[in-house]
Amino acid sequence: MNLSNFIKFIGSVTLLMAFCANAGFGLSAFEVMSKVDSRYTGESAISDWRMILIDKKDRKRIREIEIFSKDYSDVDKSISFFRSPGDVKGTAYMSYNWESSSKEDDSWLYLPALQKVNRIASADRSGSFMGSDFTFSDIDGFELEDFTYKIVKDADLVDGKDCWVIEATPKSKKVIEKTGYLKSVQWVRKDIFLVVKNRILVKKGKKVKLFAAKDIEKINGIWTAKTLQMITTKSKKLVHKSIFQLKSIKYNTDVGDEIFATEVMQRGL
Repeated sequence: MNLSNFIKFIGSVTLLMAFCANAGFGLSAFEVMSKVDSRYTGESAISDWRMILIDKKDRKRIREIEIFSKDYSDVDKSISFFRSPGDVKGTAYMSYNWESSSKEDDSWLYLPALQKVNRIASADRSGSFMGSDFTFSDIDGFELEDFTYKIVKDADLVDGKDCWVIEATPKSKKVIEKTGYLKSVQWVRKDIFLVVKNRILVKKGKKVKLFAAKDIEKINGIWTAKTLQMITTKSKKLVHKSIFQLKSIKYNTDVGDEIFATEVMQRGL
């Protein structure tokens, strides 16, 4: 993700409420998803997250992550530092998500054991992000124009909130290869244009992923999902689960331009 964009895809680490519950009447599926994609998420942010990895035997591994993000006119930049435990401490991930759909996004991963920054190729973005159920494509975000959309249900409740149910289908094999997904069905809250639920058909292994955005609160006037969950299933049985828990976040705070560099990934902060 750019984690900032990842948060947009999955439905909100952030969202400024700009519409009332009836404001979306008559919108097409593409118009709804355009509003999800273009919602205000702050000009910059510094956040601390806990990533919990849970296997089918309920064994847990915990990662602590600090993320810096900043929006520019032509690109969204994000850099993430893994603070603990010791086996991942010093790992860093950085992404540049360009506004132009004609320009390929850039992302890099630094692993301390290798002492080297590696660029992540487009073909590798369907892979797991640091052992989680989220892929690099999930983290970096998706291009709105890469999919076709249709409303499959005009009204459905999630946690008591009215939602559109929208099916998203990749337009090309290239998009399928990059994302690793064949199709998704997303529940978009009508009042705040937020994806709160997503059912994803995975290309490999006949697996289905189930995403949920929970504990949604306003922080500094911005709607924030404090819990982001992705569950991988096969034949309706749990394979693995990942949870991102927001510990703290500061919006529209000072984030220096110099932080978004491969040299910073290597030396840390």
